[in-house]
Amino acid sequence: MSIENDVALLSQVLAARFLDLALAPIHNSNMLWAAIPLAIATLFITLYFGRNRKEELGWNTAFGNTMVFLFVAINLIREMYVQGGSWDSVLENRLYLALCIGLTCASVLMMFVTYFHLMPKRAAFFLFSAPPINVTVYVVMTIVYADVQPDLLTVAAGLLLLAMIVGLTRLIQLIVRLAGLEDRGDGAEEQELERLATMVEEEIIRKEAAGRPSRRPD
Repeated sequence: MSIENDVALLSQVLAARFLDLALAPIHNSNMLWAAIPLAIATLFITLYFGRNRKEELGWNTAFGNTMVFLFVAINLIREMYVQGGSWDSVLENRLYLALCIGLTCASVLMMFVTYFHLMPKRAAFFLFSAPPINVTVYVVMTIVYADVQPDLLTVAAGLLLLAMIVGLTRLIQLIVRLAGLEDRGDGAEEQELERLATMVEEEIIRKEAAGRPSRRPD
């Protein structure tokens, strides 16, 4: 029974922290104006890839997304400066300053990874797509703007929020496809590839036939 009680208690605490994350923009107007663009950008990116399912994110887009952390770090430093009124308040707030430095280092590291393509493409295109990046940025903003505790519980609640956002994006893309809005293309590229493959195969057969010695009757 103690394990069940611990699980139930943990679930309640996690749910409470999740609500802290989800409702943070409602209780903080400054964060609301920062969260709305993230939500809109995620929605439109989701709609785009729902219609153009065959397209990939692209290394260049992934590289650009990694720079978001750097911009967020700069904005958080500005926010600490505005709240405290001086650079001393920024330097004295070691927790948030360390968070900003961590974001900057993470951004530089991810830029390095995407610049040199050091990760498998499928993993990189998911990790550096809009939902994971924007949810991470959102969680960081709740720590600074809404004073949410930066602990493992917040990380777990953030992962839960990410899972829900990813599930929601998949649902929206499914609705787009069921509505008949998906761009299936006219198959021109596939036809061209098949034509080129046929030409290559015919050329190989022709060369092999030309290289065979002809048989003459005795």
